[in-house]
Amino acid sequence: MPGIAGRGRRAPSSRVAHGEEERSSDPGAAREAALRLLERTRRTRSDLARRLRDRGYAAAVIDPVLDRLAAVGLVDDVEYACAFLRGRPAGRRRLEQELRARGIGAEDVARAFERQGEEASGPDEVEGARRVVAQAARRYQALDPRTRRQRLYALLLRRGFERAAIEAALKLPPGDEA
Repeated sequence: MPGIAGRGRRAPSSRVAHGEEERSSDPGAAREAALRLLERTRRTRSDLARRLRDRGYAAAVIDPVLDRLAAVGLVDDVEYACAFLRGRPAGRRRLEQELRARGIGAEDVARAFERQGEEASGPDEVEGARRVVAQAARRYQALDPRTRRQRLYALLLRRGFERAAIEAALKLPPGDEA
C-alpha cells in the first residue's frame, strides 16, 4: 500500500524513542524499576545503577533514586557484604576481591569485616581454613603426607587464606595423623 506512509502518521521508531526519552527522565518509573529489582534479591548500589542504566534511565535520575532507597535502608552495601560473608569458606583476601568485583567500595568491605569480627559467630581465618581442610581431607587421604600437605596448602591459597592461617590450620596436634 504505497499511500499509507504519506498520511501524516509518525514512524513507529520515533514513538518508541519519544517514550523511552520520557521514561529515562522519570524518577517514579526508575524507583519502581529499582523496587522490582529488589523484590527478587538483595543487590548492591552499583548493581542497581548498572541495571537501571541498561534499562535506559539517565544518571541524573538514578542517583537521587538510589540515594532515597539507601536512606530508607533498602540499599545497603555494608549489609549486603555482611550477608555475603556469612558461611563462605574462603580467606579474607578472596572475599575482599569478590566483594570489590560486585561493586562494593573498600570502606564498606572493611566495615563488613569489622561487623563480622564483632559477631560472636564470626569465625576467624584459621578456623575457616581448618573447615576447608576437613572438607577436603577425604579427597587427599590416599596421598602420602607431604603431597597431601602440598595440595591442601595450594587449595587454601586459592581460596584466599593468608599464609600464617594456612600454616596454623595444617599444623598437626600431637599424636594426630590426619
